Amino acid sequence: MNVFRVPGTRRLGLALSGGAARGFAHLGVLKAFEDAGLVAEYVAGTSAGSIVGALYAAGYSCQEMLDVADDLNWGQLAKPTVPTVGLFNPERLEELVEELVSGANIEDLPVPFCAIATDLVSAREVRFTTGKVSKAVRASCSIPGVFVPLEYNGMVLVDGGLTNNLPSEPVREMGASWVVAVDLNAGLADGKAPKNIVDVMMKSLMITLDRSNMRGCSSADTVIRPPLADYSYQDMSRREELFTLGEQAGRWHCPAILRHVRRRNRELRRPEKRLGPPAPGS
Repeated sequence: MNVFRVPGTRRLGLALSGGAARGFAHLGVLKAFEDAGLVAEYVAGTSAGSIVGALYAAGYSCQEMLDVADDLNWGQLAKPTVPTVGLFNPERLEELVEELVSGANIEDLPVPFCAIATDLVSAREVRFTTGKVSKAVRASCSIPGVFVPLEYNGMVLVDGGLTNNLPSEPVREMGASWVVAVDLNAGLADGKAPKNIVDVMMKSLMITLDRSNMRGCSSADTVIRPPLADYSYQDMSRREELFTLGEQAGRWHCPAILRHVRRRNRELRRPEKRLGPPAPGS
C-alpha cells in the first residue's frame, strides 16, 4: 500500500470531535484513510475524539482499535458514585487508556497529539500536549454532571467540547498545513425525548457543542460529517452502523485529500529557481 506523506515534513492533520457513542464513526473514517494510504501527522481530539486520537497517535491500526472497542460498554468506562459533582467516576476509562498506551506520556507518542479539556475554574480551554495520555483523555471525556471532573494542577477539568468540540485550530498550530476535521454532530437531534437525567445532560451538552463545532469547521480545510441524525450519543449497540457511515463518509472525501497531498509532494520536489548568469548579449 502506498502511503502519502509530505516528504521531510509533517503536514496532514486530523481533528476529531466529541460525540460520545457516535465516536465509533471516527474508526470508520480512519479505516477509509488507511485504505487510501493517508497518514495524519498531527492529531487533536475532544472527548470521544481524544480516545480515538490518542490510540491513533500511539500507533494503533484501525483493526486494533476495533478489537478494543468490540465489547466496550459504559460499565467499562465509569462506575456509579455518590452524586456530588458527578453521577459516575471515569477512573476506569483512565485505567483502560493507561493500559492501552503502556503508561506513555503524550510527548512520547509517535504522532504529535493534543487532547482538549475545559477548566471550570477559569472557564478556559485546556490543551494537553504533554503529560500522561490517560489523564488527558479522562479530562477531555468528563461530561459535566455525568462524570466526576478531574482535579489537576489547581484546575477542575471537564469535557473539552464546552470550549472546543472540533479542535481544528490546535492541529493547525501544531504544524499541519491541511486540516481534516471529522464532525460527529451533524444531525444533532435524534428525534427522541430524554428518558432520564443522563439523557437530559447529554442532550443539553450536545446542543451547547454545536457552536464550537462551527468554529472548528470554519478552521478546517476538509470537513467530514457522517450522517448520524438517527443515532443517539449514548447507545453503543449500533457501533457497526456508525463505523460503516464513518467509513463511507471518509471514502467520499479521500480522493480530494489525496490530490492535495500529491500536489504538495510535487511542490516540495520541484527544484528551487536560482538566478543564473545573464544571457549572452543581455
